[in-house]
Amino acid sequence: MFSFTSPRIAAILCLLLIHSVAWADEVLSDAEYSPGKGWQVPGTGFKLGGYASVAAENDHQSLATIDVDNFSLFIHWEGEGKLRLFSELDLERPVAWEQGKGISAEHAYLALERLYLDYLYSEQANLRVGKFLTPIGRWNVVHAAPLVWTTSRPLITEHTFPTNTTGAMLYGTLPALDNSVDYSIYTAVGNDWRPDPKLDPFEEAYGAHVTLPVEGIGEIGFSYANFEQKSSIGERKNLLGMDYFWSHDRYEISAEAAYRFSDNGTKADEKGLFIQGVMPVSDRWYALARYELFDPAGSASTMNLWLAGLAMRLSPAMIVKAEYSHATNNSIHAPAGLFASFAILF
Repeated sequence: MFSFTSPRIAAILCLLLIHSVAWADEVLSDAEYSPGKGWQVPGTGFKLGGYASVAAENDHQSLATIDVDNFSLFIHWEGEGKLRLFSELDLERPVAWEQGKGISAEHAYLALERLYLDYLYSEQANLRVGKFLTPIGRWNVVHAAPLVWTTSRPLITEHTFPTNTTGAMLYGTLPALDNSVDYSIYTAVGNDWRPDPKLDPFEEAYGAHVTLPVEGIGEIGFSYANFEQKSSIGERKNLLGMDYFWSHDRYEISAEAAYRFSDNGTKADEKGLFIQGVMPVSDRWYALARYELFDPAGSASTMNLWLAGLAMRLSPAMIVKAEYSHATNNSIHAPAGLFASFAILF
């Protein structure tokens, strides 16, 4: 059985991490550039940025792999008026090593993650048209590898709803009593732009998300969506969701819950939740833990997943992560095992 204690695999992973850190140090030494904030193209309104991640996985249910997980390019344009353009092209798994198969690029895929135009009317109301991240919960809209604490992603943030929307969204911040409320109202009609073949995109969707800050407690969000997907045209699905985030002195607690039901009866229902905690143990090191419950549609049993790990924040733009997860009743073959990664925002 493969193990990450294998000297050859450990050496490969170490070399990848060392090379990535060395490259990042060279970038940091460039006074013209600040990692994580992108590069302003001189004399234009364009800014370039993005992120990259290298991951090693020893999933109990598949072959061990080491790969360039993502290489994502951001192109941002902002003129002197109210228009703003943003695009994200994500080259997924351009190079991968798989146990027993060697190195290949057979899984490479160039995904159009985002491409939208914003009309910034005011703080209270702005319009977005194009392809954007579906505003359900919190994780999905901040899922880039350098910005999250784990290599693996909670199940309800990618199984229960399409992660991207092609359509239009009205969003902004409204005053409420002594505080403010962030909101987004969106719709998807027609074909998704360059859909990822691994995903099941919207055929039609309507939804909304609001975030309410509560003094001393954190932020609480609520989601609602009504939609059809390409693989099940004619089946209307409804999703109710709730998310929570709190942070103080580098401690963090986050949680999400979702319940999806449809007109096909209770067997098509899907629901789940996760709660995650992060605790600093030194200036750069953090300990983290997550619990997930996921009840998939169909006859599969409700599964539980426990995760524990460490993360080292090398800088605001760089992070190294390692984690181990264990699942029960894992009939859907969700990732579980030992995972490690290095990610940089550039």
